Amino acid sequence: MTSLPPTSLQIEVEARYAIMMEEKKRKRMQSNRESAKRSRLRREKRLSDLVTEIAMLKQQLMENSKVYDGLSQRAQLLLSENDGLNSEKMQLAEYLKSLCSVFMSSTLKQAGCLSDQPWQVHGPEHPSITTGMSMS
Repeated sequence: MTSLPPTSLQIEVEARYAIMMEEKKRKRMQSNRESAKRSRLRREKRLSDLVTEIAMLKQQLMENSKVYDGLSQRAQLLLSENDGLNSEKMQLAEYLKSLCSVFMSSTLKQAGCLSDQPWQVHGPEHPSITTGMSMS
């Protein structure tokens, strides 16, 4: 089998096909370059946005830290004040208890309930209260 030399039509078809394939390759390469450029621009934009966001977050963190420090100091002052007030409350409760005790003792003495000699008979100005029952 012998091969026939290509005809001019075949050569022309092959040449057009090669040109068409070369054009497709060139367009694809151009498209890839443009796509890569868009991708780089998006990446740069994203990076820029992240840098801006980091700066804003750092600023917010500093502001929040200052607020936290102030609130923390205020909380410590309030806890300290609360401890002092609780201590004062307990002292006042003890003082009130002792006043009530003195008052009750004085009232009972005036009523004749407390005497050095409880068996002693009391006069009409100080009736003796020895039981909770009345003797009428």
